[in-house]
Amino acid sequence: MRGSKIILSALALILPGIVYLSTSAPRVLFIDSGELAVVCCTLGIAHPAGYPAYTLVGKLFTLLPLGDVIFRLNLLSLVLICFTNLFLFLSLCLLAQKQFSVKNKNLVYSGSFVSALIFAYTPTLWSQATTNEVYPLAIFFCSFTIYLSLLWLQKGNFKLLCLLVFIYALSFGNHMSTIFLLPSLIFLILIKEKKNIFRSKKILSLLAFFILGITIYLYLPIRAAQKPLLNWGNPSNWENFIRHVSGWQYQVWMFSESFQQLKINLSSFFQLFYHQFPFYLIISAFLGIFLLIKRNKKVFYFFLILFLSNLFYGINYSIPDIEPYFLVSFFITSLWIGSGIFFTFQLTERIKEKSTRKITSGILLAAFFGFAILNLAGNYFEQDKSKNTFAYQYADNILRSVEKNAVILTNVWDHYSPWLYLRYVENLRPDVRFIDVRLSIRSWHFDYLKKKYPSIYALSQKEIEEFKEQVYLFENKKPYRPEVIERKYVDMVRSFIQKNYPTSPIYYDIVVNQETRNIDLWVSENMVKIPEGLVFRLKEDLDYYPYQFPELDTRGITDREIYKDDRTQTILRTYSFMIKNRITYLKHYGKDSEAEKLLQKYQKLLF
Repeated sequence: MRGSKIILSALALILPGIVYLSTSAPRVLFIDSGELAVVCCTLGIAHPAGYPAYTLVGKLFTLLPLGDVIFRLNLLSLVLICFTNLFLFLSLCLLAQKQFSVKNKNLVYSGSFVSALIFAYTPTLWSQATTNEVYPLAIFFCSFTIYLSLLWLQKGNFKLLCLLVFIYALSFGNHMSTIFLLPSLIFLILIKEKKNIFRSKKILSLLAFFILGITIYLYLPIRAAQKPLLNWGNPSNWENFIRHVSGWQYQVWMFSESFQQLKINLSSFFQLFYHQFPFYLIISAFLGIFLLIKRNKKVFYFFLILFLSNLFYGINYSIPDIEPYFLVSFFITSLWIGSGIFFTFQLTERIKEKSTRKITSGILLAAFFGFAILNLAGNYFEQDKSKNTFAYQYADNILRSVEKNAVILTNVWDHYSPWLYLRYVENLRPDVRFIDVRLSIRSWHFDYLKKKYPSIYALSQKEIEEFKEQVYLFENKKPYRPEVIERKYVDMVRSFIQKNYPTSPIYYDIVVNQETRNIDLWVSENMVKIPEGLVFRLKEDLDYYPYQFPELDTRGITDREIYKDDRTQTILRTYSFMIKNRITYLKHYGKDSEAEKLLQKYQKLLF
């Protein structure tokens, strides 16, 4: 029997891993992929809350002699999600044997295995296994914590509790959202230990292990003091450290929503939930909840508190890419589904005829295995990123669009983050100076500008210093005037353009449908915006400027066999927008034949 458990444990790791590997992204993706890759490679400081645990583990994976850097970091995500599946399998084995008293161990292991497969192919979890992100490590820590909690609840070993507290503290070093585990852990410890937990020796031991785990955050001030390439927030002093780890700049989106918005967020969660678990799996989850209430109310309340805490945290945080924040709720739901499977197995044990009992159990097991296959088949198209190179291509095409020693201004993170990877991992086009002006609203970013673009910094030093004085007031919660900050900001960005215009080609980068009011403020009235490739070049006269339109890498853009989410589709529409602008520009200057050639060459993109 033990051999069966080992084999199925291995399969719970390997089978999803094969699928994840075959659907893994070959290049950086949009959002934070490029930035996180650079941070891991250079041991930098990532965006808030810094993610020191991910950075250090990621650095180790970048040293593997396998593929390129992005492959190694994607492999890290794959491994972490596979172990998350394993912890689900092991947790269900514990529940089935010790809490539900399922007698047939083969059914215990088989039911746990099928439940792990069902969870493995849910779209939100799957999406995290195929790209480099911080969320795979977050759900890994959470699943490990849940497994250790169940193991400790069964064995009552204080050493296990110390390990549990240490792992939980360590999880903070990856993502501060793990705070929502705290209510459920406190509940479990109190009902298990009761008054014993308040003995000073135990409290001091647990506190020591918690502090040991949380010390991983010392990485941030230590490394920040060494001025790494990316030093987001510069958490080298106490004030900056607290602002960074607390996600101060994101707090405008946290726990500040109206009741109406909370209802919308809750509705969105239920839509997302149903996307993970069709109705037949939800029925199994309710059966599992019933079994838990009947057999072990402690575990039921532990799971329920955890589910509701995660839900409460998630719906109170309004960001576009919120889906991974609900992974713990989906993990708990999968435990309920597994419990529901065991409930059906318990019903079959009432069948007196042995052969009939075996056949019925086999049919049920096959049905649940079929549900896992349905998850796999139904989600494969959307989760297959094996041909998704759009973020890499777009950043590369921007670089193909500009002249040597160009200065590009952008406020599009989805363009800038992939460029970071191209520039600092692949060393592509080091002559180009790419500035994300939205990052330039933070004081820490000027150290980067001064280090990487000293000539730009020197030319605009006066405007930068004047703006920094105003930002200091804002960041340190001192009295400030918003209109003064905005005026100084515009003056600074305009100085980037005006003071570099005589010596360097100046461009700005947008995404179609983006709010351009702030961009237009940067550009002086006497400047003309000329569409060149995927960017606009700024000129001070109305003369016609010939331009050799670049050979854009457009692979897959019109391929309907490659899934493109809403974010990707929005960005890809910029190709059409910029090419149409170039055609209009050419026709305005009577270059009809050149316009026609461009139209014919990229006609398929003009949607």
